Amino acid sequence: MLALSEDVWSEHPDPRGPIVVVLAPPSVEALARRGIRHRLVIDDIDAVAAEERCRLGRRLPNATASDWFADYRDVDEVGVYMAELRDQHPGLARLRSLGTSLEGQPLRALEISRGGDIRIVLSGGQHAREWIAVMVPLCIAERLLNGQDASPRIRAILDSVSFVVVPVANPDGYRHSWRVDRYWRKNRRGGYGVDLNRNYGVAWGRAGSSADRSSPNYRGEHAFSEPETRAMRDLFETEKVRAHVDFHSFSQLILYPWSHTRDDPPDRDEFAAIADRMSSAMFAPHGVKYGIRPGSDLTIGASGTLGDWVYGEHAVLAFTIELRPASGSGGGFVLPPEQIVPTCKEGLGGVLELAEWMIRDASAPGAGTGGPARD
Repeated sequence: MLALSEDVWSEHPDPRGPIVVVLAPPSVEALARRGIRHRLVIDDIDAVAAEERCRLGRRLPNATASDWFADYRDVDEVGVYMAELRDQHPGLARLRSLGTSLEGQPLRALEISRGGDIRIVLSGGQHAREWIAVMVPLCIAERLLNGQDASPRIRAILDSVSFVVVPVANPDGYRHSWRVDRYWRKNRRGGYGVDLNRNYGVAWGRAGSSADRSSPNYRGEHAFSEPETRAMRDLFETEKVRAHVDFHSFSQLILYPWSHTRDDPPDRDEFAAIADRMSSAMFAPHGVKYGIRPGSDLTIGASGTLGDWVYGEHAVLAFTIELRPASGSGGGFVLPPEQIVPTCKEGLGGVLELAEWMIRDASAPGAGTGGPARD
């Protein structure tokens, strides 16, 4: 069936269940001829994208901060808003440059710190079409900054934990998904693009990535061939990071290493325990369930991922959160804007739970990891 597919949307499908793929009409007809059970969840993804584009064209371009998360924001708006958050919280927030993208766009990080020595990195937007994965980490940053005075819990966390938030790890691809192709996934290398989440150095080039430039999972010419992945590499190699959450969509899952092998990671029990608490915290706001599994539960695995690299190379407790929806029938990558804030609340709940775990367990990630911890 996959040979008929133009694109596989189920990044981490249940091996026992259905997967979501994009098919041209002749391929749908081929499924029927072969007797393969299937169900159409979105009849016309281009029509869905066109409807979204029309809605975005009608929204106010200069929304106030109070309704900034009422709709999706392009890469320029994200950069402006990050600067506004810095300016509103000069003693707590710092805007950092991690480098530049292939097309020369800045790779920005918002650091939130009052000196806490437990450092957690939140990243999003590696895959350009996953717009909710850009909005959620930035929304979490805003909630941390604006909640420090009103929330004793957030204030206590910020006494010990510093956050580095990178909401758009793929600015060129994200801009392309706004301007040209809503479902674009990769960066903009040569017009064909590299899947940044297959370009990292642990298990680069293995199953779950592709040497074919036209593939959505094209891994690049070599590990860290892209300036975007090199910028993230430099972030983790110059600072001692204790935990990392990489936001994606969709599937409503909390994933932990490994993604490239079904072998258990050395810290499997700790990963599972933390993920269980995160899942409960994410369920609390709206009763939305986030499943828990190792990343290798993907049918064919995934190699060269950011999560496997930061854990395997730097002993960082790394989680990937696949945000709403649960399936393609929930809108897929075109998640309705009224779900941005609820999804943010779920993400914030998981991150706060992770931070409190790190505070309680000051020795995390513990002895015996997949690679050497580096100061």
